[in-house]
Amino acid sequence: MQFHVLALRSDGTSQPLTVDATDAAAARRILAQDGLTALELAPRISLSHELRGISAGRLGSVSASRFDVDLFCQELLALVNAGVPIGEALETLARKEAGGATAATDHARGLSSASPSLLSSLHAKVREGLPLSAAMAEHGAIFPKVLCESLRAAERTSDYAPALERFVRYRRLTREVREKLLAASIYPLILLGVSTLVLLFLVGYVVPRFADVYADMGDKLPVASRALLWIGSRISAHPWLTAGTLSGALCLIVAAFRTARFRAGLLLLLHRIPRLREVIAAAEFSRLYRTLALLLHGGIPMVAALQVARGLLAANLVHKLDASRQAISEGRSFSSSMQDHGLSTPVADRLFRVGEGSGKLAEMIDRAADFHEEEVARSAEWLGRVIGPVLMLLMGVVIGMVVVLMYMPIFSLAEAIQ
Repeated sequence: MQFHVLALRSDGTSQPLTVDATDAAAARRILAQDGLTALELAPRISLSHELRGISAGRLGSVSASRFDVDLFCQELLALVNAGVPIGEALETLARKEAGGATAATDHARGLSSASPSLLSSLHAKVREGLPLSAAMAEHGAIFPKVLCESLRAAERTSDYAPALERFVRYRRLTREVREKLLAASIYPLILLGVSTLVLLFLVGYVVPRFADVYADMGDKLPVASRALLWIGSRISAHPWLTAGTLSGALCLIVAAFRTARFRAGLLLLLHRIPRLREVIAAAEFSRLYRTLALLLHGGIPMVAALQVARGLLAANLVHKLDASRQAISEGRSFSSSMQDHGLSTPVADRLFRVGEGSGKLAEMIDRAADFHEEEVARSAEWLGRVIGPVLMLLMGVVIGMVVVLMYMPIFSLAEAIQ
Protein backbone atom coordinates (compact mmCIF):
# COMPACT_ATOMS: atom_id res chain seq x y z
CA MET A 1 0.00 0.00 0.00
CA GLN A 2 1.02 3.64 -0.37
CA PHE A 3 1.72 6.13 2.42
CA HIS A 4 1.70 9.93 2.32
CA VAL A 5 4.82 11.06 4.20
CA LEU A 6 6.20 14.40 5.36
CA ALA A 7 9.89 13.55 5.72
CA LEU A 8 12.57 15.48 7.61
CA ARG A 9 15.97 15.71 5.95
CA SER A 10 19.27 15.82 7.81
CA ASP A 11 19.61 19.55 7.08
CA GLY A 12 16.35 20.28 8.94
CA THR A 13 14.12 20.87 5.91
CA SER A 14 10.97 18.84 5.18
CA GLN A 15 9.78 17.14 1.99
CA PRO A 16 6.41 15.53 1.10
CA LEU A 17 6.76 12.00 -0.36
CA THR A 18 4.72 8.96 -1.33
CA VAL A 19 6.20 5.62 -0.21
CA ASP A 20 5.15 2.09 -1.25
CA ALA A 21 5.39 -0.30 1.71
CA THR A 22 3.53 -3.18 3.32
CA ASP A 23 2.89 -1.27 6.55
CA ALA A 24 3.88 1.88 8.45
CA ALA A 25 6.94 0.26 10.04
CA ALA A 26 8.26 -0.81 6.62
CA ALA A 27 7.70 2.72 5.30
CA ARG A 28 9.76 4.17 8.17
CA ARG A 29 12.56 1.67 7.47
CA ILE A 30 12.63 2.69 3.80
CA LEU A 31 12.88 6.35 4.80
CA ALA A 32 15.62 5.60 7.34
CA GLN A 33 17.71 3.92 4.63
CA ASP A 34 17.60 7.21 2.71
CA GLY A 35 18.52 9.23 5.79
CA LEU A 36 15.00 10.63 6.27
CA THR A 37 12.75 10.81 9.34
CA ALA A 38 8.96 10.67 9.02
CA LEU A 39 7.24 13.63 10.67
CA GLU A 40 3.81 12.67 9.35
CA LEU A 41 2.83 9.29 7.93
CA ALA A 42 -0.67 8.40 6.80
CA PRO A 43 -1.91 5.59 4.54
CA ARG A 44 -3.33 6.56 1.17
CA ILE A 45 -6.87 5.22 1.30
CA SER A 46 -8.51 4.23 -1.97
CA LEU A 47 -12.19 4.59 -2.76
CA SER A 48 -12.81 0.84 -2.58
CA HIS A 49 -11.15 0.73 0.83
CA GLU A 50 -13.40 3.56 2.05
CA LEU A 51 -16.49 1.70 0.79
CA ARG A 52 -15.39 -1.46 2.58
CA GLY A 53 -14.90 0.55 5.75
CA ILE A 54 -18.40 2.03 5.47
CA SER A 55 -20.02 -1.34 4.81
CA ALA A 56 -18.22 -2.87 7.80
CA GLY A 57 -20.50 -0.94 10.17
CA ARG A 58 -20.26 2.01 12.52
CA LEU A 59 -19.78 0.22 15.82
CA GLY A 60 -16.02 0.63 15.85
CA SER A 61 -16.15 4.31 14.88
CA VAL A 62 -18.67 5.09 17.61
CA SER A 63 -16.53 3.48 20.31
CA ALA A 64 -13.42 5.23 18.97
CA SER A 65 -15.13 8.63 19.04
CA ARG A 66 -15.80 8.13 22.74
CA PHE A 67 -12.26 7.00 23.53
CA ASP A 68 -10.77 8.99 26.41
CA VAL A 69 -7.12 9.61 25.53
CA ASP A 70 -6.34 11.32 28.85
CA LEU A 71 -7.69 8.41 30.92
CA PHE A 72 -5.86 5.90 28.73
CA CYS A 73 -2.53 7.72 29.22
CA GLN A 74 -3.05 7.96 32.98
CA GLU A 75 -3.83 4.24 33.28
CA LEU A 76 -0.96 3.29 30.97
CA LEU A 77 1.40 5.50 33.01
CA ALA A 78 0.31 3.80 36.26
CA LEU A 79 1.02 0.35 34.80
CA VAL A 80 4.36 1.38 33.27
CA ASN A 81 5.48 2.99 36.55
CA ALA A 82 4.65 -0.30 38.29
CA GLY A 83 7.12 -2.09 36.02
CA VAL A 84 4.62 -3.68 33.63
CA PRO A 85 5.99 -4.01 30.05
CA ILE A 86 4.17 -1.95 27.46
CA GLY A 87 2.70 -4.98 25.69
CA GLU A 88 1.28 -6.44 28.87
CA ALA A 89 0.00 -3.02 29.93
CA LEU A 90 -1.93 -2.70 26.67
CA GLU A 91 -3.30 -6.21 27.06
CA THR A 92 -4.43 -5.41 30.61
CA LEU A 93 -6.21 -2.24 29.52
CA ALA A 94 -7.80 -4.05 26.56
CA ARG A 95 -9.19 -6.73 28.87
CA LYS A 96 -10.41 -4.07 31.27
CA GLU A 97 -12.22 -2.32 28.44
CA ALA A 98 -13.72 -5.59 27.17
CA GLY A 99 -15.10 -6.54 30.57
CA GLY A 100 -12.31 -8.10 32.61
CA ALA A 101 -12.91 -11.75 33.36
CA THR A 102 -15.41 -12.24 30.54
CA ALA A 103 -12.96 -10.99 27.98
CA ALA A 104 -10.21 -13.18 29.43
CA THR A 105 -12.48 -16.25 29.23
CA ASP A 106 -13.38 -15.52 25.63
CA HIS A 107 -9.73 -15.01 24.78
CA ALA A 108 -8.84 -18.37 26.34
CA ARG A 109 -11.54 -20.06 24.27
CA GLY A 110 -10.17 -18.54 21.10
CA LEU A 111 -13.18 -16.30 20.47
CA SER A 112 -12.67 -13.06 18.54
CA SER A 113 -14.92 -10.07 18.22
CA ALA A 114 -16.21 -9.01 14.81
CA SER A 115 -15.11 -5.44 15.54
CA PRO A 116 -12.15 -5.41 17.98
CA SER A 117 -11.68 -2.49 20.32
CA LEU A 118 -9.10 0.19 19.78
CA LEU A 119 -6.92 -1.05 22.64
CA SER A 120 -7.06 -4.62 21.31
CA SER A 121 -5.92 -3.32 17.95
CA LEU A 122 -3.02 -1.44 19.56
CA HIS A 123 -2.04 -4.53 21.53
CA ALA A 124 -2.11 -6.73 18.42
CA LYS A 125 0.08 -4.33 16.44
CA VAL A 126 2.62 -4.03 19.28
CA ARG A 127 2.76 -7.83 19.54
CA GLU A 128 3.53 -7.94 15.80
CA GLY A 129 6.58 -5.73 16.43
CA LEU A 130 5.18 -2.32 15.50
CA PRO A 131 6.26 0.48 17.89
CA LEU A 132 3.50 1.91 20.05
CA SER A 133 3.91 5.36 18.50
CA ALA A 134 3.46 3.95 14.98
CA ALA A 135 0.41 1.95 16.09
CA MET A 136 -1.14 5.10 17.55
CA ALA A 137 -0.24 7.11 14.45
CA GLU A 138 -2.46 4.79 12.41
CA HIS A 139 -5.37 6.16 14.50
CA GLY A 140 -4.43 9.80 13.99
CA ALA A 141 -8.02 10.98 14.43
CA ILE A 142 -7.94 9.72 18.04
CA PHE A 143 -4.38 10.06 19.31
CA PRO A 144 -2.84 13.57 19.08
CA LYS A 145 0.28 13.94 16.98
CA VAL A 146 2.05 15.41 20.01
CA LEU A 147 1.55 12.15 21.92
CA CYS A 148 2.74 10.01 19.02
CA GLU A 149 5.90 12.07 18.51
CA SER A 150 6.69 12.10 22.24
CA LEU A 151 6.38 8.32 22.43
CA ARG A 152 8.44 7.90 19.26
CA ALA A 153 11.27 9.83 20.91
CA ALA A 154 10.87 7.80 24.12
CA GLU A 155 11.16 4.53 22.19
CA ARG A 156 14.84 5.20 21.64
CA THR A 157 15.42 4.31 25.29
CA SER A 158 12.25 2.19 25.76
CA ASP A 159 11.34 4.41 28.72
CA TYR A 160 7.72 5.43 28.21
CA ALA A 161 7.06 6.75 31.72
CA PRO A 162 8.61 10.25 31.39
CA ALA A 163 6.93 10.87 28.03
CA LEU A 164 3.53 9.74 29.32
CA GLU A 165 3.94 11.77 32.50
CA ARG A 166 4.80 14.92 30.54
CA PHE A 167 1.87 14.37 28.19
CA VAL A 168 -0.58 13.88 31.08
CA ARG A 169 0.68 17.12 32.65
CA TYR A 170 0.49 18.89 29.27
CA ARG A 171 -3.15 17.86 28.79
CA ARG A 172 -4.07 18.80 32.36
CA LEU A 173 -2.59 22.28 32.08
CA THR A 174 -4.10 23.03 28.67
CA ARG A 175 -7.46 21.72 29.88
CA GLU A 176 -7.31 24.02 32.91
CA VAL A 177 -6.76 27.05 30.66
CA ARG A 178 -9.68 26.03 28.45
CA GLU A 179 -11.93 25.50 31.47
CA LYS A 180 -11.07 28.92 32.88
CA LEU A 181 -11.96 30.60 29.60
CA LEU A 182 -15.18 28.59 29.43
CA ALA A 183 -16.12 29.46 33.01
CA ALA A 184 -15.58 33.15 32.29
CA SER A 185 -17.97 32.96 29.31
CA ILE A 186 -20.79 30.96 30.94
CA TYR A 187 -22.32 33.83 32.95
CA PRO A 188 -22.42 36.29 30.01
CA LEU A 189 -23.98 33.61 27.78
CA ILE A 190 -26.67 32.82 30.38
CA LEU A 191 -27.36 36.51 30.85
CA LEU A 192 -27.63 37.02 27.09
CA GLY A 193 -29.99 34.06 26.74
CA VAL A 194 -32.30 35.16 29.58
CA SER A 195 -32.39 38.75 28.30
CA THR A 196 -33.28 37.52 24.81
CA LEU A 197 -36.17 35.45 26.21
CA VAL A 198 -37.46 38.44 28.17
CA LEU A 199 -37.25 40.61 25.06
CA LEU A 200 -39.14 38.01 23.01
CA PHE A 201 -41.84 37.80 25.69
CA LEU A 202 -42.30 41.57 25.67
CA VAL A 203 -42.37 41.88 21.88
CA GLY A 204 -44.33 38.70 21.15
CA TYR A 205 -46.88 38.72 24.00
CA VAL A 206 -47.12 42.09 25.75
CA VAL A 207 -46.81 44.38 22.72
CA PRO A 208 -49.68 42.75 20.76
CA ARG A 209 -51.98 43.41 23.75
CA PHE A 210 -51.35 47.13 23.27
CA ALA A 211 -52.22 46.90 19.56
CA ASP A 212 -55.95 46.78 20.33
CA VAL A 213 -55.67 49.84 22.58
CA TYR A 214 -53.90 51.86 19.86
CA ALA A 215 -56.04 50.58 16.95
CA ASP A 216 -57.95 53.84 16.58
CA MET A 217 -54.89 56.09 16.63
CA GLY A 218 -53.69 55.05 13.16
CA ASP A 219 -51.04 57.41 11.78
CA LYS A 220 -50.97 59.40 15.00
CA LEU A 221 -48.69 56.77 16.52
CA PRO A 222 -44.92 57.43 16.38
CA VAL A 223 -43.14 55.56 13.59
CA ALA A 224 -41.01 53.54 16.03
CA SER A 225 -44.10 52.49 18.02
CA ARG A 226 -45.91 51.45 14.82
CA ALA A 227 -42.91 49.36 13.76
CA LEU A 228 -42.75 47.69 17.17
CA LEU A 229 -46.49 46.93 17.13
CA TRP A 230 -46.21 45.46 13.63
CA ILE A 231 -43.34 43.18 14.65
CA GLY A 232 -45.17 42.10 17.80
CA SER A 233 -48.38 41.32 15.88
CA ARG A 234 -46.48 39.21 13.34
CA ILE A 235 -44.77 37.22 16.11
CA SER A 236 -48.06 36.74 17.95
CA ALA A 237 -49.88 35.64 14.77
CA HIS A 238 -47.20 33.12 13.74
CA PRO A 239 -45.62 31.75 16.95
CA TRP A 240 -44.53 28.43 15.46
CA LEU A 241 -42.94 30.12 12.45
CA THR A 242 -41.06 32.43 14.82
CA ALA A 243 -39.93 29.50 16.97
CA GLY A 244 -38.82 27.57 13.86
CA THR A 245 -36.92 30.57 12.51
CA LEU A 246 -35.10 31.10 15.81
CA SER A 247 -34.29 27.38 16.07
CA GLY A 248 -32.99 27.35 12.51
CA ALA A 249 -30.85 30.40 13.15
CA LEU A 250 -29.44 28.75 16.29
CA CYS A 251 -28.65 25.56 14.34
CA LEU A 252 -26.93 27.60 11.63
CA ILE A 253 -24.80 29.36 14.24
CA VAL A 254 -23.81 26.05 15.83
CA ALA A 255 -23.00 24.56 12.40
CA ALA A 256 -20.94 27.62 11.50
CA PHE A 257 -18.94 27.29 14.71
CA ARG A 258 -18.00 23.77 13.63
CA THR A 259 -16.32 25.03 10.47
CA ALA A 260 -12.68 26.09 10.59
CA ARG A 261 -13.25 29.03 8.25
CA PHE A 262 -15.92 30.58 10.48
CA ARG A 263 -13.81 30.13 13.62
CA ALA A 264 -10.83 31.68 11.87
CA GLY A 265 -12.94 34.66 10.78
CA LEU A 266 -14.37 35.07 14.27
CA LEU A 267 -10.87 34.91 15.73
CA LEU A 268 -9.70 37.65 13.37
CA LEU A 269 -12.70 39.75 14.41
CA LEU A 270 -11.94 39.26 18.11
CA HIS A 271 -8.30 40.18 17.47
CA ARG A 272 -9.48 43.71 16.66
CA ILE A 273 -10.72 44.22 20.24
CA PRO A 274 -7.69 45.38 22.26
CA ARG A 275 -8.23 43.53 25.53
CA LEU A 276 -9.53 40.37 23.90
CA ARG A 277 -6.61 40.42 21.47
CA GLU A 278 -4.19 40.20 24.39
CA VAL A 279 -6.07 37.31 26.01
CA ILE A 280 -6.30 35.34 22.76
CA ALA A 281 -2.61 35.90 21.98
CA ALA A 282 -1.59 34.78 25.48
CA ALA A 283 -3.74 31.63 25.17
CA GLU A 284 -2.28 30.77 21.75
CA PHE A 285 1.28 31.40 22.86
CA SER A 286 0.86 29.34 26.04
CA ARG A 287 -0.39 26.39 24.02
CA LEU A 288 2.44 26.71 21.51
CA TYR A 289 5.10 26.97 24.23
CA ARG A 290 3.63 24.08 26.21
CA THR A 291 3.67 21.87 23.13
CA LEU A 292 7.23 22.80 22.21
CA ALA A 293 8.41 22.16 25.77
CA LEU A 294 6.76 18.72 25.76
CA LEU A 295 8.42 17.73 22.50
CA LEU A 296 11.85 19.16 23.36
CA HIS A 297 11.86 17.38 26.73
CA GLY A 298 11.28 14.17 24.79
CA GLY A 299 14.40 14.74 22.69
CA ILE A 300 12.72 15.87 19.45
CA PRO A 301 14.77 18.44 17.46
CA MET A 302 13.48 22.01 17.41
CA VAL A 303 12.64 22.07 13.69
CA ALA A 304 10.64 18.84 13.95
CA ALA A 305 8.92 20.10 17.11
CA LEU A 306 7.85 23.29 15.34
CA GLN A 307 6.47 21.20 12.48
CA VAL A 308 4.36 19.15 14.89
CA ALA A 309 3.15 22.25 16.73
CA ARG A 310 2.11 23.80 13.42
CA GLY A 311 -1.23 22.00 13.43
CA LEU A 312 -2.17 23.40 16.86
CA LEU A 313 -2.05 27.09 15.92
CA ALA A 314 -4.71 29.36 14.52
CA ALA A 315 -4.59 30.01 10.78
CA ASN A 316 -3.29 33.56 11.22
CA LEU A 317 -0.18 32.30 13.05
CA VAL A 318 0.71 29.28 10.91
CA HIS A 319 2.64 31.30 8.30
CA LYS A 320 4.58 33.04 11.08
CA LEU A 321 5.56 29.68 12.58
CA ASP A 322 6.62 28.40 9.15
CA ALA A 323 8.82 31.44 8.66
CA SER A 324 10.32 31.03 12.12
CA ARG A 325 10.97 27.32 11.50
CA GLN A 326 12.69 28.17 8.20
CA ALA A 327 14.89 30.75 9.94
CA ILE A 328 15.90 28.23 12.64
CA SER A 329 16.74 25.60 10.00
CA GLU A 330 19.02 28.19 8.38
CA GLY A 331 20.98 28.67 11.62
CA ARG A 332 19.11 31.48 13.41
CA SER A 333 18.57 31.18 17.16
CA PHE A 334 15.18 30.17 18.49
CA SER A 335 14.68 33.35 20.49
CA SER A 336 15.53 35.75 17.67
CA SER A 337 13.46 33.91 15.06
CA MET A 338 10.40 33.78 17.34
CA GLN A 339 10.75 37.48 18.20
CA ASP A 340 11.25 38.57 14.58
CA HIS A 341 8.08 36.79 13.47
CA GLY A 342 5.84 37.96 16.32
CA LEU A 343 5.63 34.65 18.17
CA SER A 344 7.01 35.81 21.51
CA THR A 345 6.28 38.44 24.12
CA PRO A 346 8.95 40.45 26.00
CA VAL A 347 8.77 38.06 28.96
CA ALA A 348 8.91 34.97 26.75
CA ASP A 349 11.79 36.39 24.73
CA ARG A 350 13.82 37.03 27.89
CA LEU A 351 13.15 33.48 29.14
CA PHE A 352 14.13 32.02 25.75
CA ARG A 353 17.44 33.89 25.76
CA VAL A 354 18.17 32.73 29.31
CA GLY A 355 17.39 29.16 28.28
CA GLU A 356 19.68 29.34 25.25
CA GLY A 357 22.48 30.71 27.39
CA SER A 358 22.12 28.10 30.14
CA GLY A 359 21.34 25.13 27.91
CA LYS A 360 17.88 24.71 29.47
CA LEU A 361 15.75 25.98 26.64
CA ALA A 362 12.97 23.39 27.11
CA GLU A 363 12.62 24.32 30.78
CA MET A 364 12.48 28.04 29.99
CA ILE A 365 9.86 27.47 27.28
CA ASP A 366 7.81 25.58 29.86
CA ARG A 367 8.13 28.51 32.27
CA ALA A 368 7.02 30.89 29.54
CA ALA A 369 3.93 28.73 29.08
CA ASP A 370 3.27 28.89 32.85
CA PHE A 371 3.55 32.68 32.81
CA HIS A 372 1.15 33.13 29.93
CA GLU A 373 -1.36 30.64 31.32
CA GLU A 374 -1.49 32.65 34.55
CA GLU A 375 -1.98 35.78 32.47
CA VAL A 376 -4.88 34.11 30.63
CA ALA A 377 -6.47 33.13 33.94
CA ARG A 378 -6.22 36.69 35.31
CA SER A 379 -7.55 38.23 32.09
CA ALA A 380 -10.42 35.74 31.88
CA GLU A 381 -11.45 36.57 35.43
CA TRP A 382 -11.33 40.30 34.67
CA LEU A 383 -13.33 39.89 31.47
CA GLY A 384 -15.93 37.84 33.33
CA ARG A 385 -16.39 40.67 35.83
CA VAL A 386 -16.64 43.34 33.11
CA ILE A 387 -18.65 41.66 30.34
CA GLY A 388 -21.51 40.69 32.68
CA PRO A 389 -22.37 44.25 33.80
CA VAL A 390 -21.87 45.59 30.27
CA LEU A 391 -24.32 43.03 28.88
CA MET A 392 -26.80 43.82 31.66
CA LEU A 393 -26.55 47.52 30.81
CA LEU A 394 -27.03 46.95 27.07
CA MET A 395 -29.97 44.57 27.48
CA GLY A 396 -31.51 46.92 30.06
CA VAL A 397 -31.31 49.74 27.53
CA VAL A 398 -32.93 47.60 24.80
CA ILE A 399 -35.75 46.36 27.06
CA GLY A 400 -36.24 49.89 28.40
CA MET A 401 -36.59 51.21 24.84
CA VAL A 402 -39.28 48.59 24.11
CA VAL A 403 -41.21 49.65 27.22
CA VAL A 404 -40.90 53.35 26.35
CA LEU A 405 -42.09 52.73 22.78
CA MET A 406 -45.12 50.88 24.13
CA TYR A 407 -46.10 53.69 26.50
CA MET A 408 -45.14 56.64 24.29
CA PRO A 409 -48.61 56.88 22.67
CA ILE A 410 -50.19 56.98 26.15
CA PHE A 411 -47.95 59.90 27.03
CA SER A 412 -49.03 61.61 23.79
CA LEU A 413 -52.72 61.08 24.64
CA ALA A 414 -52.23 62.47 28.14
CA GLU A 415 -50.61 65.61 26.75
CA ALA A 416 -53.47 66.02 24.25
CA ILE A 417 -56.10 65.72 27.00
CA GLN A 418 -54.33 68.36 29.11
